[in-house]
Amino acid sequence: MIQSANSDISRSLIEIAWYFGPKGLNGECCENLTLPEFIALDKICSTPNCAVQDVGYSLGFTKSGATRIVNRLEKKSYVQKIKSSEDARVCCVKITKSGEHVLMSANSRYLEQFYAIVEKMPEYTAADIVKLITAMANAIRS
Repeated sequence: MIQSANSDISRSLIEIAWYFGPKGLNGECCENLTLPEFIALDKICSTPNCAVQDVGYSLGFTKSGATRIVNRLEKKSYVQKIKSSEDARVCCVKITKSGEHVLMSANSRYLEQFYAIVEKMPEYTAADIVKLITAMANAIRS
């Protein structure tokens, strides 16, 4: 019985991650972004003076891996690299208007999907589900 419950939880988490991940939005993650690019762009948007190393931490990537993702985002005109005002040796990344637009668009699409799913679950409120998901994410981050 425990094995079955564990399998159900594992399978459910995988399905949720898949649905809201790179294959969820009709085979597209978020506009023309890969999932790591989306996560990086979101981190850059929410972090003032975001260093490339901060992007790496948020993805669990090395600095060189983060640099490759930042370079791809820069090539797509979603971010701009700038020298840190505090330390000229540090490269910071700033989101562009185009990057803000693509991030808002993707977030809107994910919210639409989320609320469409929640409507199929009348025994729960959207607020309760948001609270639970946010608590789980916070526990993962700590």
